[in-house]
Amino acid sequence: MKQLMDKTETMDYVVEPFQEDFTGRLSWSVLGRKILATAGAHADNRGFGIKQLLPRGYSWVLARLKIEMDTMPRLGDPYRVETWIHSVYHTFTDRCFAIVHPQTGKAYGYAYSTWAMIHFDTRRAVNLEDLPDGGIVAYADAEKACPVSPFRPVRMRGGEDEFSREVDVLYNDLDVNRHTNSIRYIEHILDLFPASLYEAKRVRSAEMYYRGEAYYGDRLRLTRLRQAVGEYAVSVDKLPDSDKGETKPVNACLSRVIFE
Repeated sequence: MKQLMDKTETMDYVVEPFQEDFTGRLSWSVLGRKILATAGAHADNRGFGIKQLLPRGYSWVLARLKIEMDTMPRLGDPYRVETWIHSVYHTFTDRCFAIVHPQTGKAYGYAYSTWAMIHFDTRRAVNLEDLPDGGIVAYADAEKACPVSPFRPVRMRGGEDEFSREVDVLYNDLDVNRHTNSIRYIEHILDLFPASLYEAKRVRSAEMYYRGEAYYGDRLRLTRLRQAVGEYAVSVDKLPDSDKGETKPVNACLSRVIFE
């Protein structure tokens, strides 16, 4: 275990076979999972990770995630993910990530995320500033730069090129919180775009707003709306289940995807 006041966690990876997409670059789903794995290691090694929280009836949930990549490593390339807590405020904490080349230090990109700690049964958020021994507040490092552009509201109007598809929430969609994994949303969203677009351009930025929970057996409708050249808004809505007395869709996630 690292020294108590070491505020940054660093983990090294290599783009292994079957972790790349059909263009030969690291896939966004694998990148997302490595980002979350590094966040988990940071928390576990400092006493507030999932393995410490679950036995006490608590867990972390991701509220927002924005990943901006200048370039993606390719098959066989090494990459390093660094993470640190940027700030803690009431029931939320912001966490930053840098994705860099481990030898040169050159940045592939950065990510910014917002998390809440919830009680597993009630799903209510915990005030992070009230945790014993200072909780995670002692690990916040607001001075360390995290050059990710600010979050912007996603609005599903004023666009064109509307397209939608529906998917069911099944076994492989679920995480330890028993709801749809945050990275599965990214996978479903990126599947809205044709292969020809990925051949001509690359994803520069993926911005996620997690607004509700989707559970096993739920049906999701994903709607894509082009709002500018290379910029798309996506809404993921949980469709109503008449057997449960539901009458209206409930938004589970909003996203902005930018190609260049």
